[in-house]
Amino acid sequence: MWEEIEQLPNDQHPAIVFNSHITGLAVARNLGKEGIPVIALDRDGRAYGLQSKYANIAAYCPNPLVDEDGFIQLLIDIGKRLPKKGVLFPSNDEWVFAVLRNQNRLNAYYFIPFSELETVERILNKRTLYKESERLGIPIPKTWYPEEDELTHVPFPCIVKPVEQRSFYDAFQVKVFEVHSQDELTDVLKKTNGHEVVIQEVIGESLSDFYSLCSYVSPKGEAKGVFVGQKLEQYPLSFGTGCLVRSAYRQEIVDAGIHILHTLGYHGISEAEFIYDKRDQTYKLLDLNTRTWKWIGLPVAAGIPLPLIAYLEAIGKEAPTYGRQKEPLKWVYFHDYYRLKQEGGSGGTTGHLTDDELSTIVRGQLPTETLVDAVFDQDDSNPGVQLIKNGYGDQYVCPC
Repeated sequence: MWEEIEQLPNDQHPAIVFNSHITGLAVARNLGKEGIPVIALDRDGRAYGLQSKYANIAAYCPNPLVDEDGFIQLLIDIGKRLPKKGVLFPSNDEWVFAVLRNQNRLNAYYFIPFSELETVERILNKRTLYKESERLGIPIPKTWYPEEDELTHVPFPCIVKPVEQRSFYDAFQVKVFEVHSQDELTDVLKKTNGHEVVIQEVIGESLSDFYSLCSYVSPKGEAKGVFVGQKLEQYPLSFGTGCLVRSAYRQEIVDAGIHILHTLGYHGISEAEFIYDKRDQTYKLLDLNTRTWKWIGLPVAAGIPLPLIAYLEAIGKEAPTYGRQKEPLKWVYFHDYYRLKQEGGSGGTTGHLTDDELSTIVRGQLPTETLVDAVFDQDDSNPGVQLIKNGYGDQYVCPC
């Protein structure tokens, strides 16, 4: 890797992307197609992005949950050799926290294109996010805090969700637990002892009630790029991650999401997740991701290149103005969509791929004007080869 770094062009700021699974692959493709040098890092050598032709350099890095010091030292060692300051693109919460906890050590070598630690901690901690939302009058599902609330009147079904996502997922291989009785709630709280959790009511009638405001907000509070996506299918079916999402602009989602970001004082790339509650006809905040996320390739394909906007703003260049997102357009992670259908699952009301769309995938003709895949791309085929080599039943469980 060190000799390769010396070969990078002297007149450009490299982008350092980590991890390099689905999310990092999309970021690398967006930036690489603009001629920006990309260094792709991952804790697992099977990551798709490490195989992309848009990764000028691909390398292993320590897992920050296991060896944060080693991970940060690697970034410093890379930074010392870069021709110009790099721009960091973490794609999971643990990578974000590792960077921000060590920002003073990294500032000499890198631009960090998102808010400082205190702001991000308030947002990524579900307890403080929901408490702050309640205080500010931002609609959220009804929420209980086990340490302080009486739980005898919790409605069922409900969900038990972690305050901190990654260690919870690594421990249980699920994002949340759905609970159907008081006895089951007691058992789940015992099972998750050691992980701080909150309890929420279940709302929404189908997956298509889930929307996300995806944006880049500048340090001055300017929304330089906005996109709204609607979830159509997810895997696993119960509280999984999106495997089929479509471009679906909703002005009320834009207004609500930007208001929340301004109120919380966040700048950078983010995804604000909402669910529509037909009982009071409001969109309620579920989560706020202060980073790139799994299907960020969809806004890029729809003409809202959020990673590029963040990169340009970070290095002091004015990002151009982008218009309304392209519609119709779907994003699919066919690996998970295929498994969902194998298992007979479908949670959406409008989510199935058509026969013509499936034929396009089989013929290897992606992307098209109306469909993009997370991995398969005629222009960059090696990540798809890696997916097939990994297999459709492997142990690589990164949900990102």
